[in-house]
Amino acid sequence: MGLSMEHYSEILETELEEAFEVKNKQALRRFTLLLAGNFLSKEEHRESIELIRSDIQSLAENMKRGFDVMESRFAAVDKRFEAVDKRFEDVNKRFEDVNKRFEDINKRFTMMFAFITIGFTILSSVILISGYLR
Repeated sequence: MGLSMEHYSEILETELEEAFEVKNKQALRRFTLLLAGNFLSKEEHRESIELIRSDIQSLAENMKRGFDVMESRFAAVDKRFEAVDKRFEDVNKRFEDVNKRFEDINKRFTMMFAFITIGFTILSSVILISGYLR
């Protein structure tokens, strides 16, 4: 407000002296000092509260900015994990392709072995039968 407690008290004392009949000038002086002190302390509290309010608002804004930064970092990490997952999916697909090739080769080998076995059995049987017929 700009007034000191002493100046404010003097103004109050003067105004009250002019408005009322004063029986005890010392009591009026004490009353105005108490009233001025109370009023000015309320004003100081208001100013302190406003400072605290602005500090809290500043902190809230800083926290929001920090949370926004963290959120963007988490989004970047999520994108990296998605890229890694895609790479793993690609590697898995390659392994599945290789497994399919091995399965195809295994089937061919099994069929070839079966034909060789059948051919050997037929050839052995023919040799055996021809040996008995002679």
